[in-house]
Amino acid sequence: EQARKDRSACKTVRLGPGTIFLKHTLKLGPRDRGIRLIGASSDRELNGEGQTSLSGGTPIKVASVRVPVTKSGIVTVTIPVPPSIDAVPGLFALNPHVRFQAARWPNGNTERDQWGYASPLSGQVSVRADQVKEWTAPRPSEPPQFNFVDLTDTGNPTGFTKTDSAMTEYNTYTSGRGGSCDAMWDTTYSSSYWCGNNSAGGWAEVDRAFALDGTVGIPIGLEYYRGSEVGRRIESWADPAGAIVHAWHGQSWFTNMFQVKKLDRATAQLEFGRGGSQGGRSWCRCDQCSYAGKWCQPANDTRLVSGTWYVENVAEELDQPGEFYFDRRQRVIRLVLNQTSEWFDMDPGNDGMVKLKDLVLIVPRLKTLVHIENATDVTMSRLCFRDAQRTFLEKHGVPSGGDWSLYKGAAMVIENSSNVSVTHSQFMRLDGTALLLLDRTRHVRIAHSEFAWLGESAMAAWGHTEEWDGRDGRQPRQTVVEHNVVREIGIYEKQSSAWFQAKACQTVLQNNIFFNLPRAAINFNDGFGGGNLVEGNVMFNTCRESGDHGAINSWDRQPFLWDETGRFGFDTPPTVISRNLILANYGASQGVDNDDGSSFYHINDNVFWGDGFKMDYGGHDSNFQGNLVVVRPYDGQNCFNVANFKAGHAHQYTMNQCVILGCRGGCEEIVGTYSGCANAAAIVLENNHYYTRAGNATIKCDQRVHRLVEVQANFGKEGGSSAGLLPSTPVLLTWAQERVRSWSSLKAL
Repeated sequence: EQARKDRSACKTVRLGPGTIFLKHTLKLGPRDRGIRLIGASSDRELNGEGQTSLSGGTPIKVASVRVPVTKSGIVTVTIPVPPSIDAVPGLFALNPHVRFQAARWPNGNTERDQWGYASPLSGQVSVRADQVKEWTAPRPSEPPQFNFVDLTDTGNPTGFTKTDSAMTEYNTYTSGRGGSCDAMWDTTYSSSYWCGNNSAGGWAEVDRAFALDGTVGIPIGLEYYRGSEVGRRIESWADPAGAIVHAWHGQSWFTNMFQVKKLDRATAQLEFGRGGSQGGRSWCRCDQCSYAGKWCQPANDTRLVSGTWYVENVAEELDQPGEFYFDRRQRVIRLVLNQTSEWFDMDPGNDGMVKLKDLVLIVPRLKTLVHIENATDVTMSRLCFRDAQRTFLEKHGVPSGGDWSLYKGAAMVIENSSNVSVTHSQFMRLDGTALLLLDRTRHVRIAHSEFAWLGESAMAAWGHTEEWDGRDGRQPRQTVVEHNVVREIGIYEKQSSAWFQAKACQTVLQNNIFFNLPRAAINFNDGFGGGNLVEGNVMFNTCRESGDHGAINSWDRQPFLWDETGRFGFDTPPTVISRNLILANYGASQGVDNDDGSSFYHINDNVFWGDGFKMDYGGHDSNFQGNLVVVRPYDGQNCFNVANFKAGHAHQYTMNQCVILGCRGGCEEIVGTYSGCANAAAIVLENNHYYTRAGNATIKCDQRVHRLVEVQANFGKEGGSSAGLLPSTPVLLTWAQERVRSWSSLKAL
């Protein structure tokens, strides 16, 4: 308040060391122009002395008492909860900063154990999909209200035409809201592409069918097999109301979370209440995708298909160190610890008891710690943001035509603001998304900060349009994200990224390091406005729990008008991805997965470990030039894999070095696949150099395999291209090192 009274252009508030427990969201607005909130230290250590932390929780000082130890060294501590706390949706320790997990079954470490379909521990820390008798499907209701515009029609209401995609659906605009759609998702800020009547792309027939029928393929309950191990376990729970079921989508695109309303023993069902909207799309049924459910019956099986799942917040499952349970009736937290924990004296004595000391628990209360709205020239620096409450049970919206849904909130929200800087800060152990840019933002800079151990994404940007029209500028634009480290995110929601954007453009992502993520590091949910720059970043260990994705992922199923001058129509300036070092390991297939409709991408001078260039659904006008691609054995897409194009809109694949170390199924000599062998509208292929074990290169087009020399002689492709033997490991490393050294101005590398 004192700073607000200061009429000078720059008003600095210095915060002393220690943890500030916020009772309410800190709101900054128009009267805070020029304010600078600066913490006490720039120390990047989480528990470094002198650090200033803003906590969204309420502290509970645990009394120093002696408690019994079991023979296995486990201690259960019972902590009374003050009257001001009516729920315990999560739990942290103050120092060291530790996240405790709600009592769960099967046991596992929620922060560290990977349980996606390709994760080695999946079957140990989660339950197989075939051990559910049936996920209860909702009954049909009123269909959504559809919005459909044929953009090839010169008289369409947008005033512009779009005819550039070889997939006719991507030359239309479609969305829906109301009816069954609103029963699941929040459409107040954005209608849903997947509730439209003309959605297209991978699995789109599933979502389209549900929309037309007025149903949603998201379960409202779980029916178990009586007498089975799972059934007996569930029936051993006295009252699991309030428990939370976490379940993977059948294709492992995202996780859904459902709060249990009640256990109906008569029907052998867990009935769900809140939740379910955490992904933008429906699950499929066995009769739609039996390949995703190997246990499906061959005919007339309409059960919903999930991935693996687990349950948390069950009293009877409190049996593992690091777990807690809040007993509402007795108003106590029961916390299980190992006797070697730092909060106990090491000498247990002769009475089988240990003394608890110096334990301060934090119950997260605030979903948003800081909300900057309608503000300009705001700086926040040298701060640690911690202990925000989870948001995954809140109703999510579907931002645009990608697969995501998103909750319209985060630990820090920057909304309708400009010239905001967040630097040299930490976002640690927040149970939701760390930072969200919302609506019209300009010149926001997020720099020199660390994001780790987050429940959902690190940073996201979500703009607004009136359906297809975004020319009013109500979107995040000209954002700079640089010199940040993002790691260990997506603890709860696996469809999460270091950076996500929907209806946002002109973003600069440079000199960042992103690693240890369950899905893509960078996700472009649509192509709105283009003009993005991704440069000088290091990415590895992405897609650790999922597949059908890349370290960078994009979709562009839904076209938008974006240019405030009206010159561009539905075209956009290119998104440039250049001079990055990207290891597409774990479940990532490509360094860049340009999925359904992705267009106007210029990908040049990168080093990729993984498959190369992809476009298999209606994208166009992109180029992949001058990259070093080292293909590891994966799914056979190898150096490039593209579909067909309209004349004048083909992709270009030129001047690349592609080294194929192996391919599952003996396909290491097939360097690429395209459609229309001699078609003038097919992909442009020139001056590429391929390296294989036998020194041969073949290209597959129109379901036939042709030698490189045949492609050059008969189809007019691959002029100036060559094939050779695999380089030795030292030579290959030298190629990569020389490229990276040529990017010496990029500090992350």
